[in-house]
Amino acid sequence: MKDIECGSPPRPRIAGALLLLAAFLAAAIPASAVRVCTYNILNFPGSTGTARVPYFRTVIEEIDADVLVVQEILSQSGVNQFLNDVMNHSTPGLYAAGPFVDGPDTDNALFYKPSVVDLVSHSEISTALRNISEYVLRPVGYTSTEAEFRVYSLHLKAGSTTTDKSKRLAEATILRNHLNDLTGGSSFISAGDYNIRASTESAYQKLVGSEADNDGRLKDPINTPGNWHDNSYYADIHTQSPRTTQFGGGATGGMDDRFDILLISYGLDDGEGMDFISGTQVSFGNDGLHFNMAINAGTNYAVSPEVADALHEAADHLPLYADFQLPAQLDAPTVLAFESVILGSAAVLPLDIANSATAPADELSYSLSIPAGYSGSAGPFELNEGQSSAHDITMDTSTTGHKSGTLDVDSDDPDRRNWGVSLSGEVLSHAVPSLASDAVTLSGYLDFGTHPEGEFEEQVLEIWNYGCDTYQALLDVHFAEIVGGDGRFGFSGGSIPVDVGVTPAGFALEFDAQGAATDSLYTATLTFHTRDDQEVLGWVNLPDLTVTLTAYVESGTSVPNDGSTPFGLALASRNPFAAQAELVLSLPTARDARLSVYDIRGRLIATLVSRRLPAGEHRAVWNGTDGTGRGVSSGIYFVRASAGDWRGSLKLVLIR
Repeated sequence: MKDIECGSPPRPRIAGALLLLAAFLAAAIPASAVRVCTYNILNFPGSTGTARVPYFRTVIEEIDADVLVVQEILSQSGVNQFLNDVMNHSTPGLYAAGPFVDGPDTDNALFYKPSVVDLVSHSEISTALRNISEYVLRPVGYTSTEAEFRVYSLHLKAGSTTTDKSKRLAEATILRNHLNDLTGGSSFISAGDYNIRASTESAYQKLVGSEADNDGRLKDPINTPGNWHDNSYYADIHTQSPRTTQFGGGATGGMDDRFDILLISYGLDDGEGMDFISGTQVSFGNDGLHFNMAINAGTNYAVSPEVADALHEAADHLPLYADFQLPAQLDAPTVLAFESVILGSAAVLPLDIANSATAPADELSYSLSIPAGYSGSAGPFELNEGQSSAHDITMDTSTTGHKSGTLDVDSDDPDRRNWGVSLSGEVLSHAVPSLASDAVTLSGYLDFGTHPEGEFEEQVLEIWNYGCDTYQALLDVHFAEIVGGDGRFGFSGGSIPVDVGVTPAGFALEFDAQGAATDSLYTATLTFHTRDDQEVLGWVNLPDLTVTLTAYVESGTSVPNDGSTPFGLALASRNPFAAQAELVLSLPTARDARLSVYDIRGRLIATLVSRRLPAGEHRAVWNGTDGTGRGVSSGIYFVRASAGDWRGSLKLVLIR
């Protein structure tokens, strides 16, 4: 084992079994991570390009990179050949190629999966020897510039002389100055053939060292400083050369240099957004047991013999790749619409938030800014990729009216830093059932009058939603029943159930007098069952509306008279009345007359007249008392008159 550079941290040797396990674990990482790979493909195509194509296919298919930058490509035709015959050989259209620029020396090329990343832009950075290519990429499914990342493909000056190192420093300085002009916290990767032998070299330090402007500072994600050249201590990170014999050009000497390096910005290693996944950088095919040997010598514990042979034949460098997690992706609705709700009732809806990014991805960090009129927990919250959470949002129902506002979800999703959710709902007061429009009336009377059989007319009854306005629930009249009256009362118009708003609901009722007993009072109770509109959250059953139905069937007979004064019974005062009712009884001839008051059940309350009266008009007063002089309760009463064979009646309403 050769000397280790002073200051290098101790690193234990890795046994073949552990390397095999590490290779397995690396391969087990979900393919949904963005895999970025760099590969020096040795003057492709050159004179041996076509012969090397099958070997490149084996290597590329095994790595399955999403983004591949290559060095030492010679022409546009070489790019086309590599794209068609290598990258897309098994699956046409799987990869696309970035723009190619034929620079002053060998060049860079980009191949990428359009299903994984979009190519946003491309530019070239000139140096004294070879261009450094900049590719701006963005993961598919993201739109913000914050989700973009840059990949720089470079091939620095080869050689170990002081002049060579000075030229590498000049190239590194150009790149560092370019990176310093980027926005702080940007995501970028510098990958390629650095031709650097030790971490102490000025070019390497120029890229990773701290300066006044650190916006463009790079870091080594495996943090392995030291003298890498021809040092078995670093055998597991060497990338050149997989060959020990000369054929087809390129370097020999076995695995003894870490020339291929992938450096990342600090923004790709801060635990947020797109980020390097620790432990995923792989010198592909290097099992750490082939120091100064060909990669296919003996048993290779990192790859199969077929792949080891392909690495040996394809080029004089090993590919190097690393995996990167995706930024978080906020999935949230744009609208949260509450149902109409009754005043004072609970109104709660779940606001579903998810991190829809495909694993492995950044956790979604977010908080909620909830507008007035609504409430809920503000956070902060975190969701791992693929997770979701429901947050209860409560609408204030202490006052009626339309409620609206915008809830802001503030997150670290680069596309949705501030996501607005429109909140809306309305709070309604209870419906108010009533039989009248000017006051809440829960009970009433409907009298069909006094008629002989065949002369009763249809009566109309209205039900109101008292005080109904925009923010009052509809009144649901959902059931009605009539009890009593010998089954003679019924509906002839109107429908149930019915919703009542500003306009009252009308119901037509009829009385069937066919075959009814004459000189008889029929009474029944009509009950309407009501409730709030059931579509409104918090609805309740409301008071019943009760209507007393009455009809008096008279005989229809009369006594002939001389025509001077007809029989008659009339009311000479207001009805309803509170104090007394004045009645007028008209007789065409002297008769034995009787004038009595009955309640709605047909019971005798008071007798006002019971004697023989002369012809003419006779007045009587009922002061709302019974035969003993006690006051009777409010309600409907009937006055019945008889004079010989003549009968008459009328209805009185007493209001105390």
